Amino acid sequence: MALKDLLLSSLPQYCEILPSETKICFRPMVVSEEKALILAKNTSDRLGLLKTLESIILNCCQDLKKNDFKKIKITDLEYLFLCIRAKSIGEVEGFSLKCPHTNENINLKIDIMKDAKVTKSTANTKIKLTDNLLLIMSEPTIENLIIAPEYDSDEESFYAFIGSCIKQIQTRSEIKDCKQVSFDEVIDFVKNLTNEQMKKVLNYFDNITKLEINKQYKTSDDIERSISIKGIFNYLNFFFEHLNIQSLYKQLFQLKYYHNYELSEIENMIPWEKTVYIEQIKEHLEEEKNLKASIAEGMMYGR
Repeated sequence: MALKDLLLSSLPQYCEILPSETKICFRPMVVSEEKALILAKNTSDRLGLLKTLESIILNCCQDLKKNDFKKIKITDLEYLFLCIRAKSIGEVEGFSLKCPHTNENINLKIDIMKDAKVTKSTANTKIKLTDNLLLIMSEPTIENLIIAPEYDSDEESFYAFIGSCIKQIQTRSEIKDCKQVSFDEVIDFVKNLTNEQMKKVLNYFDNITKLEINKQYKTSDDIERSISIKGIFNYLNFFFEHLNIQSLYKQLFQLKYYHNYELSEIENMIPWEKTVYIEQIKEHLEEEKNLKASIAEGMMYGR
């Protein structure tokens, strides 16, 4: 076994039950994986970010096979990501955000695993569009997200995402399996839905299993307000705002310069472990500064 693999195999293991009630075990991500995710978040599009996340999750979950990754339900992906992030960087984090109502800065403390709430599905996978037309839906998976990563901001991606979640189109006389017709044909079908039919389809997505973080806060006008965080891309942005790539490289330099760590050693640390060492460096430098100031003051007064 390679030295890197020996280090990774010694990391703690955690097991969680996903919203789909599947049990999964994982290790924390390490600094090299944190760096890859921060780089992807700042330089890649959503598809590139998903591919980076796929690589990290497959590394952290050794029992998860590459072929099974795309079959993971989106809510399970979101929950698993939050679990790995909590065990790697910290479960309780302080965040600062600007209130959209008052424009003031609000400080929030979020306990990632306690504040993340799962709402179980009440959706019916059978959507009756007319007396002679029935859709059979499937709950969105990572594969659907890869097909249409911009589903919430681009009209064509929106239709593609909905179309990719349609399993069958049934009439009294025939059943069309959507895997056996062209995807363009399915998208055209979605585009031609009436407003009422589209409402029924969107109602299905509104009622599938969801993961959401809601936090209450009070503004200076003494009004109780709330913030809602949901969706894998919002989780990636929000819970990786703690560090930009310049700060990360500065931290790596400090550990290498002040403590003589090899870069490979640093990159195989758990991120919270790296943070502990950085704090120790700050304390050490502050003590040295105070000691030098004390010596200088003593020399000045001839002590």
